[in-house]
Amino acid sequence: MTLEIVEMEAEHLTKLLAVCPIDSVSRETMAKAYFSAGSAAYCLLSDGEPVFAGGIVNLQWSRGEAWILPTPFFKKHLKTCFQTLKRMLPEVAARCHFRRVQAVCSVALAETLFAHLGFEYEGSLRYFGPSGERCKMFSRIFL
Repeated sequence: MTLEIVEMEAEHLTKLLAVCPIDSVSRETMAKAYFSAGSAAYCLLSDGEPVFAGGIVNLQWSRGEAWILPTPFFKKHLKTCFQTLKRMLPEVAARCHFRRVQAVCSVALAETLFAHLGFEYEGSLRYFGPSGERCKMFSRIFL
């Protein structure tokens, strides 16, 4: 298995979304955000095929929202994907001049992932998720 990190292109996102259970409205919204001005989106290729993606959406004023696309590959290769995230997050933040990167998640296991990535818990948000779920806010400051 040959792994390579590349800037994500629209065709990568299309292939990744084909294996993720996400509705078409969310797909369009995601694409607009991921490829918006000042944002950064990267893709992990395995033998030339996109298998995992993540990045930071520009929120202006040196702030960004971190995201990952939890594909079946991510779930099977958690260690590989985590190591990629840990290495790339500071690089992307520096390259795009993000001082604050935040992330919101409704999944309980994300707390451990965010802690290992250097994020701090900031509190919960009621009725924040797409289906009204309670989400947790995390952030990391890059100096």
